[in-house]
Amino acid sequence: MPVRGARQVAGNLRDLSRYVAVPLNTASRFALQPTLSAARKNAKAIHSEEKTGTLAASLVIKRDPRSPKYKPKHQVGPSSDYERNTQYGKRKPVKYAHLLEFGTAPHYQPGRGVTHPGSHPEPFLTPAYNSTKETVVKRFGERIGPEMEKRAAKLGAKAK
Repeated sequence: MPVRGARQVAGNLRDLSRYVAVPLNTASRFALQPTLSAARKNAKAIHSEEKTGTLAASLVIKRDPRSPKYKPKHQVGPSSDYERNTQYGKRKPVKYAHLLEFGTAPHYQPGRGVTHPGSHPEPFLTPAYNSTKETVVKRFGERIGPEMEKRAAKLGAKAK
């Protein structure tokens, strides 16, 4: 039995791939909201002598600009644009967030002429991810299904 409509189906799938960027970005941002909230809560709970709230305020959901539009990657982390003047000086959390998350080994600081003893890890992103990963997948599925059906219906109506 010959297959009919294969070219039209292939063409429709190619057209659909052009329309997936917006729903994928929307669904990803929606899905990552619980992780962002948990990470902000964890960042506020970090014990520090210089507590300013800058790290929690800098956390955002961002798309990796190197990822293709049809396959975007999103992540929760500090914004590279965020900077705040505090009573302790200018703070730019993107420069030190990884040091809090993973800690530091003892190291020499030539500018001060001392050896820093290092710091223990104060993870705030990893626990946020671990506590919300199932919710993120569920929320993504709930949002992306209807969005893709709407896009497919528009393409189907356009083809008629």
